[in-house]
Formats: sequence, structure tokens, C-alpha cells
Amino acid sequence: MQLLVSYFDLVLDIFRLFLFVEMGEQIDQLQKIKNKLEKDKLTVKSELDDLRSQVDHIQKGKASAEKLSKQLEQQLNEMHIKLDEHAKQIHDFNQHKSKLVSENSDLAKQLEDVEHQVSALTKAKTQLQQQLAEAQRVIDEELRGKGSVSKYLHLNSISLENISI
Repeated sequence: MQLLVSYFDLVLDIFRLFLFVEMGEQIDQLQKIKNKLEKDKLTVKSELDDLRSQVDHIQKGKASAEKLSKQLEQQLNEMHIKLDEHAKQIHDFNQHKSKLVSENSDLAKQLEDVEHQVSALTKAKTQLQQQLAEAQRVIDEELRGKGSVSKYLHLNSISLENISI
């Protein structure tokens, strides 16, 4: 029996040794898995840090883009206001232009009427100057004729006086 007990002790020792070896292999495998997981963990952590950095960069870019968008919208609104003001000014200028064109047309008509009146007056003046020149010529002829008659009468009166003396 002793032999049997020794045999069982031996089998038990072998079994323990086998378990120990088996456990050692499992521990080695678990250690390898642990090392691989640690390596994967570091890789994932590094990727996570990169992603966080990218997210931060994207968020800053988004905030900057939103700020720029608001500025551009404000500028666009200001441009629309200025455009409306310029359109109103153009409308006002066109109305003023139409009024000035109308006034200019009226003044041009008045000027044309005045020019016709000036022309008629100039023609009348020329006719009056001609009539005056004709009247002056007639008067001059009358005066010459009267002067001759007057001279003739004067000479005759002197002759009569001489004869009466």
C-alpha cells in the first residue's frame, strides 16, 4: 500500500507539476495578452489623444467660422441697407432729373419765344431805322428845297428893295 500511496503521491506530484506547467503556460499567455492589451491600450490612448486634439481643433475652427459667418452676415445686412439707401437716392435723383428736364424744356421754349420776339423786334427796329432814314432824307430834301426857296425869296426881296430904292 505504501507503494500505492507513493504512486499516488507521485501521480499527484506529476499532476501538480503538470498543473504548474500548465498554469505557467497560461500565465505566460495571459502575460502576453496583458502586454498586447497594454500596447493596444497605449495605441488607443494615443489615438484618443489625437482625436481629442482634432476635435479641439475642429471646435476652434467651427467657432472661428461661426464668428466669421456672423461678421459676414452683418456686413451683408449693412450692404443691403446701403443698397436700399442708394436705390432711394437714385430714385430721388431720377425724379429731380425729370423735374429739371421738364423745367429745362419749359425754359428752352421760353427762350425760343424770346428769341422770336427779339428777332421780330430787330426786324421792326430795322424797318423803323429805314423809315427814319427815309424820313431824314425827305426832310433833308425839303430843307434843301426850302433853303433854295428861302434863298430865292431872300434874293428877290433884296432885288425888290433895290428896285424900290
